[in-house]
Amino acid sequence: MSVKVELETLVRLQARELEVVRIREEIAAAGRARAAAKAEVAAAEQQVGEAEAELVAARSGARRFDVDLKAAEDKVGKYKDQLIAVKTNEQLWALQEEIRHAEAAMGDVETRILEQLERADALEGAIAERRGDLDEISKRVAAAIAAADRRGAELTAEKKRAGEAIAELRERLPADLLKTYDGVKTMRAGVGVAEARDEVCLVCNFRMRPQLYVEAANLAGIVRCESCKRILYVAERLELKRPSDDPEAGADPGGEVAGDAAS
Repeated sequence: MSVKVELETLVRLQARELEVVRIREEIAAAGRARAAAKAEVAAAEQQVGEAEAELVAARSGARRFDVDLKAAEDKVGKYKDQLIAVKTNEQLWALQEEIRHAEAAMGDVETRILEQLERADALEGAIAERRGDLDEISKRVAAAIAAADRRGAELTAEKKRAGEAIAELRERLPADLLKTYDGVKTMRAGVGVAEARDEVCLVCNFRMRPQLYVEAANLAGIVRCESCKRILYVAERLELKRPSDDPEAGADPGGEVAGDAAS
């Protein structure tokens, strides 16, 4: 295998491996988005549940106050019945005072009942609104999850195809070159091959010695960056198109490999 073919194969291999990394990241991002969507539905369901629990408490409170109101009404009635048997002004005044206290207590209970009923009405409105919100959120989330599932299936298929291509490309390469590439890739953020242009390594921006660049351009052998140790190639010599040269070019595994920040 010529140096040119070896470098072309390495560039394609790296592009495929970076594609797998991108696919894995997208799958992970989709998983996080799916979890967030489900959490949004759960939060909306919790809001509805909390409002329903408050409604139950409000109605229960109103029923308890009904009992208190009946007791206050009975007490007022009892005092009024006792007025018939009053014989002195002192007894009359005392009973009238008791009646006033009992009627005041009865008014307080009626006010509390009214407050509970008004709260129940407000809660019923809030529950209806929150259920409407929950329905909208559930529909939106269901659609988003369905879309994520479809995209997940597509990504899984892409990953499988890329994995098969990687296996095929790795089989083509000499064992010693593959070992060098894997070693550099492990140390350099998954990027073991870098383009050299105008005597500069485009990944770590190290300016090469002119003679080293000439060797890389002339395909005299496998040349490595003296700074980041990545395997270097000159795109023009490999007849690889750069995305900047071809606006319609997509993520072609044979195209230029983007550099990373690590050096």
